[in-house]
Amino acid sequence: MGFLGKLFGGGSGATIENLRKAVKDNRFVDARLLAETLASQSLMNTELEEVEQLRTAAGDGLARLNLDEAIGLKRCGRDDQADEHFQLALEQVCSADLRAGIEELMAARAIEPEIDAPETESPASCLSCSPGMTVPLNGEAIDPGDQEYQLELILTSYPSELVERYHRKGEIFQDAFLLSHAGNDEQALPLWEQVEEKEQDDLYFFELGSLLARLGQLDGAKKQLEAALVQNPGLLIAVEALIPVLTSLGDPSKAEERLYQCLEQGVDPSFCHAQLASLLVQQGKLKKASDQARLGLAAGNKEPSFMLLAASVLEHGGQVDEAEDVLKKLPAAGCGGGVNLPLAEFWLRHGRELGRILDTFNAACREDPQNPRWQLRVAQTYFARNWQKDGLKLLKKVVGDPRLDPELAQEAEQLLEKRLAG
Repeated sequence: MGFLGKLFGGGSGATIENLRKAVKDNRFVDARLLAETLASQSLMNTELEEVEQLRTAAGDGLARLNLDEAIGLKRCGRDDQADEHFQLALEQVCSADLRAGIEELMAARAIEPEIDAPETESPASCLSCSPGMTVPLNGEAIDPGDQEYQLELILTSYPSELVERYHRKGEIFQDAFLLSHAGNDEQALPLWEQVEEKEQDDLYFFELGSLLARLGQLDGAKKQLEAALVQNPGLLIAVEALIPVLTSLGDPSKAEERLYQCLEQGVDPSFCHAQLASLLVQQGKLKKASDQARLGLAAGNKEPSFMLLAASVLEHGGQVDEAEDVLKKLPAAGCGGGVNLPLAEFWLRHGRELGRILDTFNAACREDPQNPRWQLRVAQTYFARNWQKDGLKLLKKVVGDPRLDPELAQEAEQLLEKRLAG
């Protein structure tokens, strides 16, 4: 995945550990991009859950920054600007409680000085699998020890069509499920073995296989996940879990074979082609990956993480216009409606739309002031516009900033050396 780093500032930076750090450091825009890149990779189910939790934390973090700004502007009587920040917060928020709070404040259209922004979990609390106490707007506390609440919380990351089936499961199944998702796999394993035979269906084999994969028992995981797919060939979460198991066993061709088999069985083509594209990228088969990316796009896959992957392989293969078309379909962001950041970085690489991307990067600096990545992009845009003095002044501030990812730090240092020498 090294070339993805050059395209999107990821590469060695596109790791769960760096995603955790980005959220912890309040670099929320960076965290969202990292989460989208990671979600396109073949990760274990628990890793995907953590990526989603961190993506939610990043979105909520950005939303709260804009919500605080909106409240301040409203109190100062700057209603139009306040409404702009309210709307931006609404676009960025991920958690239901915070969304409800934002909507309530927007509907009120009047903020009294003593009214604060609605409480939600801090980004740091999202780094744990165990949720803290949540206080909804009606003031009624939800006890996280309540099994039904925990079950609901976990199942928010599951396909909606499966949720009711999990709710109908027996007590032992649900106890084992909750233990597994609390990170207690070794304690959960004996419980899974006690689940009645009548409940040992595709969901049972999927959960048990995923657990064994997390424990490093890959042969056992492969057996259980394949059993899930014998019972239900269309169980996409089982396919997602099986692919990294097969690649970890040292035979990615088996993973490809499984995905082609799914296509033959009529399983969701947009999903299968996206998975194949990701798998082929990891093997360095970029030409084949671009072919699969096109097929995934043609099949209607609009997942942002996949669209980023598709754009990156197309650009790497020289299909620049195709890559641009894909990136244009990603949602825009920023006060006043800018372009999305991946598209802005794409245009910067190709020297296009310099005025528009400068507005976008400046907006990112305001929204994510703890992230020097966007100051670097502003400096690079200054140089592209031949504003040498301004670019050099800003670049000197960025170089050496410890918050920069290693690849971006190297990029900044090399650019400074070049500018000072020339």
